Amino acid sequence: MTENVGSSPGLAARLIDALSAKQDELDRVARVLHENVGQVLTVVGLQLDVLRQDYASAGPGLAERVGEAQQLLEKAIVDVRELSYQLNPDIVPRSGLRYALDTLVGQMRESARGATIRFLMDSHVHLPLPAAVAMYEITARSLSNAVEHSGASLIEVVLQPLPGCARLEVRDNGRGFDIEQVITEPRGLGLLWIYHTARKNGITLQVESNQGKGTAIQAVYEEQPENPLGEAGDASVPGKRK
Repeated sequence: MTENVGSSPGLAARLIDALSAKQDELDRVARVLHENVGQVLTVVGLQLDVLRQDYASAGPGLAERVGEAQQLLEKAIVDVRELSYQLNPDIVPRSGLRYALDTLVGQMRESARGATIRFLMDSHVHLPLPAAVAMYEITARSLSNAVEHSGASLIEVVLQPLPGCARLEVRDNGRGFDIEQVITEPRGLGLLWIYHTARKNGITLQVESNQGKGTAIQAVYEEQPENPLGEAGDASVPGKRK
């Protein structure tokens, strides 16, 4: 069965809109953690380092305690950075779409329950940043659904350029599902969220699934006249990492 997802049930759509608003708030919190709290902790760590050096000879016991406090502080800094990333995974704008997808696939392989995950991205794919982030989000949720629910032994992620567009496909050889039932009677928000992300970013989404024959999710971003693929804002070429 093939479905061009065009609408979602009203209740699920409202829930997704609410979650999107919540994500905007989490993004703000993530920025505060990264830009304010993280920097303050870093400065405190530098001050402790100066203090430890000042008392290295005059007060070795105190210097040792300061060193222990530094270790705890360094762990806190790592935890804040990790929490900031979890709230707002900005890996695409920081490092580029290829690196982001490579990292995502690597993480998914660790929890793939015996499934093989293959990833292929053509080097000629260039996307403006919003589309690149959307493709990453669609891939992440599609992979998660396939790993958790499909029972597949093989999952493939392919991102390639076509004339005037870029096409992402995430396919598996798992058990498949009834698309109409998932759309009209959703037990979760996975597929609906994928559709929401695609619609919000001008991406055409097509889902094909047959019970016992696997699933293929295809997302196509068409070149926009005002921002041709490969112009400024391209997130496929990694930039300098922060």
